[in-house]
Amino acid sequence: MKKPLLLEILFVVVLIAVLHQMALSLFLYWTTSWFDIMMHTLGGFWLGILFIFILFTSGYFPFPNKPKLMVLVVVLSLVLVVGLGWELWEIFVGFTNVLRDQVDTALDLVMDLIGGNLALLYSKKYLWKTEN
Repeated sequence: MKKPLLLEILFVVVLIAVLHQMALSLFLYWTTSWFDIMMHTLGGFWLGILFIFILFTSGYFPFPNKPKLMVLVVVLSLVLVVGLGWELWEIFVGFTNVLRDQVDTALDLVMDLIGGNLALLYSKKYLWKTEN
């Protein structure tokens, strides 16, 4: 049986890996201001479709009805938790300065959430099959 979103999850994670390797090789995170923003958006999108698949479309967790607000809150909360964890990791390893990079950190989290919202928009046909 074909599981919705599996190909999308695989495609996006491979795309992120390839872009990340390219960014490290070409120093794009440090020389191209928008690259990190794009990567956080893609990361939020990937996390969003991963959580939607695991929780709502895989059949592993039976939700007879999926209220839109519940799906929105659960998916975006999980994306935010992972994003916060990532930002804490960046602080811990010294990639980010807590006092100097507050705006960058906030922007990264906003872009994670935008990616999560895009995942919700993309996945709505799998979440609510009876709706157009």
